[in-house]
Amino acid sequence: MEEKIAVDAIRKKPIGQLSSKLGGLGFSKISYTKDRLVIERTVGEDLKGKPNVDYRIIFLDKSIELIYDVQPKASKRARLLELSPVFLDVLMLAEEFYDVKASSVFPPIHNLLSDIQKVLGKDVIELSSELEDLKNRFESLSSRYKDLVSSSEENARILLECERRRDELMNVVNKFKGMSDERLKEELYLWLKMRSGNIDIQEFSGAHEVSPSRVEEGLDMLIKEGYIKRRLE
Repeated sequence: MEEKIAVDAIRKKPIGQLSSKLGGLGFSKISYTKDRLVIERTVGEDLKGKPNVDYRIIFLDKSIELIYDVQPKASKRARLLELSPVFLDVLMLAEEFYDVKASSVFPPIHNLLSDIQKVLGKDVIELSSELEDLKNRFESLSSRYKDLVSSSEENARILLECERRRDELMNVVNKFKGMSDERLKEELYLWLKMRSGNIDIQEFSGAHEVSPSRVEEGLDMLIKEGYIKRRLE
C-alpha cells in the first residue's frame, strides 16, 4: 500500500543541476524532464520478478512529494519514522532550487510525534512492563534450573518440576512474541538450503505453525534482501 506526503515548494531555478547533485547519493533510479525530477530507491524483486519500490521523491513546479510503500501488517507510524530523516535531508539538499513552505512540512511530522507520544504513554509502557515481568520470571527459573543441574540425585524431583515450569513459561513468551521476521527468514533459509531450494508452503506452514501468507511474506523478504533469487520457470 502506498502512502504520500506533499510539501508546498516553489521551484526557483532549473532542476537539472539538482539531478546531478542527487545522482551520487545511492538512489536506484533518477529520471528527469524539464518540469519533473523523480528519484527512487528499489529493494530487490517480488515473487513475480517486479522491482520493489521502497520510496520515490518527486520534484514538481510547486511541490515536492514523498511516496512510499507500507507492507501489509506493517506499522505506518514506524515506516514514516524511518523515512522522515531521508525526506528532510533531501529537502535540505534542494533548498538552493526550491522555496519550501515550512508550514507544509510541519503537520505530518507533528502528527507522527503526537502518535509516538500517545503510544509511548500507553501501549508500549504496558507492553514493556509485561515483558519485563516475564523476563524476570524466566531468569529466575533459569537460575534455579542451573543450580539444580549441579545438585544431587535427591533433588531430581525438584529439577523436573522446575524444568516443566520453565518450558511453560517459554511457551507463554513465544506465544506473546510470535515468530519475528528475523526468525522466520532464518527458518525459511535453512529449509530451502536443506531441500535444494525447494519449498512446499503448506508443509512449512504446518511444521512451524505460521500461516501460508506469512510464509510468502518471509520468502518475499528474503528475495528483497538478496538472500535468495526467484526461480525462473
